[in-house]
Amino acid sequence: MDKAKVLTLIQEALEQDEVVTMEDSSQTLEKWDSLAQLQILLRIDQETGGKAANIPELAIALSAKDIVETLEANGLIDG
Repeated sequence: MDKAKVLTLIQEALEQDEVVTMEDSSQTLEKWDSLAQLQILLRIDQETGGKAANIPELAIALSAKDIVETLEANGLIDG
């Protein structure tokens, strides 16, 4: 998985037409609420074959940048 795929997963989870960027977060996107956060985590977990579920920091990552950086730090992003 790469950064672009993570941003696409976030966009799909939010059911948003506009492209999600690294600068987007729960503060900048109205659709990013607690339910959407769960959908984002679910999609990422499915994409990583369940590996993301073992990263507790993802639950509090409320921005695309934080999610990407957390996945990178845990070796789940290819580049």
